[in-house]
Amino acid sequence: MPDANIQILRKETYLKAIENSVGSRLFNSVFVKFKDSGKTADILNDGMYSCAFFVSSLLYLFQAIDKPHATVANVMKFLETNEKWHKVDGGNNEAGDVIFWEKIVFDDGSENAHIGFAVSKDEAVSTDYKQKLIARHPIIREQTKRGIEAVYRYAWSEV
Repeated sequence: MPDANIQILRKETYLKAIENSVGSRLFNSVFVKFKDSGKTADILNDGMYSCAFFVSSLLYLFQAIDKPHATVANVMKFLETNEKWHKVDGGNNEAGDVIFWEKIVFDDGSENAHIGFAVSKDEAVSTDYKQKLIARHPIIREQTKRGIEAVYRYAWSEV
């Protein structure tokens, strides 16, 4: 039975969940079965491509998105069309904002978009494809020079 004297603070709990995720490998894999061949595969390659699943899973846990998504494009598509999410200027990041970074091109020619959470004006939490875990890092990393494509902010309301 709920306690009438307690109100869960969703945004504060969400922000702490983002910070507490650092070092985790929880969101590294999504296994699928291909209907045509019957083969199974980890489409996130044990954390190589897990950023969208990490971000959307946390958003889903806090009822800020419809379901977990495996691609950055699908997360962006949802945020662009949902009335509770608003695009904001990338220079005014706040903790909890969802950041979309520009695609980078790997040595093999493949491109990769990236998504994560702002935890301050200058720092973010997202997956690290080399370490294959969730890491805290500067929003603009010197080694990648990956710019920000878009930033979205959720309109929190306590119920």
